[in-house]
Amino acid sequence: MSEFSTRLTYLFNRYYCGEATSLETDELMAIIKEAKSNQELNELLQRAWDQTAGDQDFFSPQQSEKIFDSIISLATNGHHEEEDMEPPVLRSFYWWRYAAAAIILIFGFGALYKFRSKSEIQTVGLVQPVTKDVPPGGNRAMLTLSDGSTIILDSAANGILARQGSTEVSKKENGQLVYNSSKQDNTKITNQINTLSTPKGGQYQIVLPDGSKVWLNSSSSIKFPAFFSKNERKVEVTGEVYFEVVKDKSKPFKVLFQDTEIEVLGTSFNVMAYRDEAFSKTTLIEGSVSLTNKNTNKRLRPGQQASVGRSGNITTEEVDIDEAIAWKKGLFFFRDASIAEVMKKAGRWYDVEIEYQGAIPVRQFTGKVSMDVNISELLTMLKYAGVNCRIDNKKIIISP
Repeated sequence: MSEFSTRLTYLFNRYYCGEATSLETDELMAIIKEAKSNQELNELLQRAWDQTAGDQDFFSPQQSEKIFDSIISLATNGHHEEEDMEPPVLRSFYWWRYAAAAIILIFGFGALYKFRSKSEIQTVGLVQPVTKDVPPGGNRAMLTLSDGSTIILDSAANGILARQGSTEVSKKENGQLVYNSSKQDNTKITNQINTLSTPKGGQYQIVLPDGSKVWLNSSSSIKFPAFFSKNERKVEVTGEVYFEVVKDKSKPFKVLFQDTEIEVLGTSFNVMAYRDEAFSKTTLIEGSVSLTNKNTNKRLRPGQQASVGRSGNITTEEVDIDEAIAWKKGLFFFRDASIAEVMKKAGRWYDVEIEYQGAIPVRQFTGKVSMDVNISELLTMLKYAGVNCRIDNKKIIISP
């Protein structure tokens, strides 16, 4: 092996394993920038692709082959045919842009956050950090009781927070909010509506009076009685909420959002109903649910997702369940996502304002990224993909 090959392999492996210093990262990127046609680099890319995209079941075999072929084509030719008319300086720019896109595809949204184990996500090869940063969101929420009093849960002490009839409201050590109702008659408090809400940058979990478990994503809320009636269990949600409903044939569980109602007996499903989204989406994980909106009714099977538009029409399709509930597992999941889609999720989780100066860059991103990182690390990956972005206090500015 030549001295160049030895050095390239060393830098590549250091970067791939997340051990490269900033100088080593810069050196590797410089090699990529200069190496418009390099078989050794192509072989390293091939091995990295085989070890990441193939193992993660992220693309179908046909998609993997097509994407890798396009990367190798860019690495070999350095530019598209229509760019042959461009001056040498621009051709170099195009090569660097495409090489960066290839690197981000393999190391960034596909494997920059590479699973070392099922519970650990490692950060790989980030460049110089920004001076101003925004930390990720966390376990934050506010509970509003039926009398209008509020409890900030992230600062509240563990233990019993309130009593409503024979229902105790407690905060557990893991941050979970639990409603514990005795079996005695609580009919008088079925109209005592409580609200749990999360801010931007907040998530929270609650156990409802019937034992059903609910997870709230950022900027979300759930309204529910302190004790469910004898005939039904009804809650109302906004934002994004995941349910694991306790089965009770005598008491159907109903979820209301916007103009839609979901009815279930016992099942797991995800509801995404942000006001700033064009569609609300309900994804069934297991069991069965029925959606009703105006005069339209649809029943879902596990693995199906129902989308409800402004008009109230309901459409269904088969989807990737992991994508729908990635947030519950602490992951951003992007599949052919635009800059606007990426930044909308980032804005909610990091509680930042997104500003676009000029036209929104046309890029698509695919991959999984830990939500437990500072926003600078997310922006660094966007920069490697050719997106100009910067932090200005609590504002992210995107420019062409």
